[in-house]
Amino acid sequence: MDFSDPKFWAFIAFAVPGLLAPVAIAWWKGSGIGVIALLSLVFWPGALILALRLPRQPEKHTSWNSPH
Repeated sequence: MDFSDPKFWAFIAFAVPGLLAPVAIAWWKGSGIGVIALLSLVFWPGALILALRLPRQPEKHTSWNSPH
């Protein structure tokens, strides 16, 4: 493997964000990222499908003047 090869760095530039996309989607939706991260490393399409199908978690408002 030649680390000075531009094709190698082009591959890395697209592969790393692609692997992290399902994790970012799961985190954005407020879900746990452990299973998605593991699945992303093992089977990337499955992780992406699962991350996209996760329901969005409601935001928790923790204001100091909240009546709850």
